Amino acid sequence: MSPQRFRPDVEGLRALAIGIVLLAHAGVGFAGGGYVGVDVFFVISGFLITQLLVGELDRRGRVSLARFYARRVKRLMPQVLTVIAVVAAVSSVLLSPARADVVAADVMAAGGYVMNWRLSAGAVDYFAANQDRPLDHFWSLAVEEQFYLVWPLVLLAVTWRLRGRGGGGHRALAVALGAIAVASLLYAIQRVSAAPDQAYFSAPARAWELALGGLLALWLVDRRLGRRSASAAAWTGVAAIGAATVAFGDATPLPGPAALLPTLGAVALLAAGTSATPPRPTRALTLRPVRFVGGVSYAWYVWHWPALVFAAAAWGPLSTGEGVAVVLASFLPTVVTHRWIEEPLRRSKLHLRRTRATLAAAVVGPALAVGAGVALSASISSPPALAARDAEGAPQLARTHAIQRAAVALRPRPRDASADRGRPYFDGCLAGERATTSKPCVYGRRRARTTVVLFGDSHAMQYFPALQKIALRRHWRLVELTKGGCPPPRVRVLYTLSRREYTQCDAWREYALRRIERVEHPALVIAAASAHYAVVERGRHLDHEASARALADGYAPTLRRLRATVPHVAVLADAPRPPFDIPDCVSGAMRHLARCAFPRRAAVADAATVAAGAGRVPGVGVIDPTSRFCLPTLCPAVIGDVLVYRNSGHVSASYIETLAPGLSRRLPSLSARASGTPGWASGRSRAPRGS
Repeated sequence: MSPQRFRPDVEGLRALAIGIVLLAHAGVGFAGGGYVGVDVFFVISGFLITQLLVGELDRRGRVSLARFYARRVKRLMPQVLTVIAVVAAVSSVLLSPARADVVAADVMAAGGYVMNWRLSAGAVDYFAANQDRPLDHFWSLAVEEQFYLVWPLVLLAVTWRLRGRGGGGHRALAVALGAIAVASLLYAIQRVSAAPDQAYFSAPARAWELALGGLLALWLVDRRLGRRSASAAAWTGVAAIGAATVAFGDATPLPGPAALLPTLGAVALLAAGTSATPPRPTRALTLRPVRFVGGVSYAWYVWHWPALVFAAAAWGPLSTGEGVAVVLASFLPTVVTHRWIEEPLRRSKLHLRRTRATLAAAVVGPALAVGAGVALSASISSPPALAARDAEGAPQLARTHAIQRAAVALRPRPRDASADRGRPYFDGCLAGERATTSKPCVYGRRRARTTVVLFGDSHAMQYFPALQKIALRRHWRLVELTKGGCPPPRVRVLYTLSRREYTQCDAWREYALRRIERVEHPALVIAAASAHYAVVERGRHLDHEASARALADGYAPTLRRLRATVPHVAVLADAPRPPFDIPDCVSGAMRHLARCAFPRRAAVADAATVAAGAGRVPGVGVIDPTSRFCLPTLCPAVIGDVLVYRNSGHVSASYIETLAPGLSRRLPSLSARASGTPGWASGRSRAPRGS
């Protein structure tokens, strides 16, 4: 392989990639798939790094791993640490304490180049908060760094016995790289089907994109495309990347087969640039302004996303025009850090003169990032945790009929809210996405003759703390049958995380009903679920309102089946749904809690629709908890010094526990287990009101 020469068209391709990423992140409608610019970057990185390593191997017969890694550290880490330091400082001032606490952990992950692992883990957490964070985009840098760490070792392992054989070594390397690419693509296809959000951040699922660039580098050894072939390749490449940018959206499963469109487009443009007579697209990529943008693309990429997140935190959701303006404004720190940090170090020979010192920065840099994260976390003010005996909760709302204005201590604290999920979650009683059966999960008085079953999804599970107290007091055996994202109504829904038709829910629902009928023989079944699902009918995804109506209608067959064998059946209506993340709001408004209250009407509308459908089934009691959450027009975020919600959709276990007295009054006594009379305290089924 000839010595690596500068390719101005590659610099231009970087400009194209960063351009479509910026358009997508700014919210420009026609560029909804512009995130594929990251896929293009992966191909470019695989191409250049393979070209660099194989070129050195051919020239010198070996590769200096120390110098290679030192060069990567010198090139990438200073810019990263600068952005991380700024993000940590701004987060401590601009973001709410709860949100800044999350960013503190992100700072540590980003500095250690494992942000993709952190986001991947969060992507399969059904209860993870869905908020933009200023270092989210570092996932792609982490994938590249993991590639840089592994790929030279693979290259040496494959070629160490083939040194001096010229093309033979290249062929062996191409075979190995091809095998890696195929295995990675097959893995990506599997993971995209099973857990698309997790797959998106996965280095093994992305490896094939980098390997694609590497294979191109090997194929182009001593090859050039002719004029016509280069022209066809260039125009095809532009069309492929453009089509992906315009046609792809949030639901496009990447990095599966769909990612072949932009990545092969990048391969085509890179190949076209070898022609002695560059085609028009290649010449356009070599224009000086385009090359300048490509030269600062790394810096612009790391700066633009924090700017967008902080702007939204300061001013609220950004319009497209505002998003574009913020992205353009982020060009200022881009140019400054590129000119005064990135370029001087890139051009220096530090990795040659002080290789060990440069490599030491690979340890010092992440250590500094961890220190910044620890400092940010330590600087965050947090209210003290309130003991359970001092937390009044729901009775306060009934007693005062007013919103609590301020709090000194809370249960749970906003920064601890995510973990306030109740015992069954930690016992593994919420069946996972792929599960079609459930663990035994028996609570209350386990040897009692009277069995009560809690049946539904995670919104059913959240009522467990109150039901557990009731079961212990009334000597009930309490069985929990719950599955994440799977409601009792007989409808086909999309799973929240993977956005696919949830066939396992249908299988689990049938399992749960048979277990109720044939194994548990309960005196009472309490069904509950979220009122917010995307329903699929005959392959068509229903809109929001139609989905709520379908859920309401879907309750009838399930409830009639339960009533055929269970003396008492109740539907516990969904809690009001806040329009924002409650712990995030409360953490920054401890003295002004009314700011975090939200309108009641919209918050209960879907729950009212769904519960009304359940109430049409004879003999089924519908219990409306809204009065325990809301005043006539507003729903407080804190009631009786208890944080009501642990995110933007689930009620905290601490607050649910305070509902026990009120809920107990609404449940039948179950004194006559075999009786077919519902025996509700209210004397009849009653659906909740919508406002």
